[in-house]
Amino acid sequence: MAAVGAAEEAKGPQPVARSTRRRSPAQADVPTGTTRFFLAKAGANGTTPTLDRECGSEGEAKIESLKTGLNYYSIVEWRVTADFTGKNPQVRSEPVKR
Repeated sequence: MAAVGAAEEAKGPQPVARSTRRRSPAQADVPTGTTRFFLAKAGANGTTPTLDRECGSEGEAKIESLKTGLNYYSIVEWRVTADFTGKNPQVRSEPVKR
């Protein structure tokens, strides 16, 4: 029995097997120019997003967020279409460009 314990100790720590997680299409990277950035409205309670001023880029939203102490939101608008061309109908979603 002592030989088994010594053999296990000689191996050292074993790596943990991790499963890969796939992103759903809605969480996948969206094309540039489809995400809009808004500052949170001052005095909002935080339970419901309340949008105030829109910023031109994420960088601008981050800087304004630092200056004002407010959070910012990134929003992507989606357009959904149905594709009935094949045997199995498919629902497709595309980000709407602003």
